[in-house]
Amino acid sequence: MAKTVEIKIPADIEYKVIGNAFGVLIASGGLLAGTMVSQRSFDYWQEDLVPLLLVVFLSYRLMRTFVTTLTVYQGSPPRPVSKDNIQRVHAAVAQLPHTLNYTPEQVMEEVARRIETQKAEAARRHL
Repeated sequence: MAKTVEIKIPADIEYKVIGNAFGVLIASGGLLAGTMVSQRSFDYWQEDLVPLLLVVFLSYRLMRTFVTTLTVYQGSPPRPVSKDNIQRVHAAVAQLPHTLNYTPEQVMEEVARRIETQKAEAARRHL
């Protein structure tokens, strides 16, 4: 008789993958700044023991969570892609508003009015 195995997968598995990846990057930075790299010799591995252990531990956790994440997404059905999924409310929000067409004379009058207003405000401030 075949026995089914149930794997418990946390809801934030993607965040664990990202966190472990950043942990490996930080631990690798500590390893690169260590004595082994600066002296270019593996004889100094004892001085860089903490970064070495962190790189190994976090790499193991990264691979474990990465494989688990791939397993989860491999069994899930793909998301349906359909143009009907867009609701009319969201489509109305995405449309550009109607623009008013100004004549060049109206634009010049508005610019002149704003310049005169700014000049008047500047004259009031200096008095």
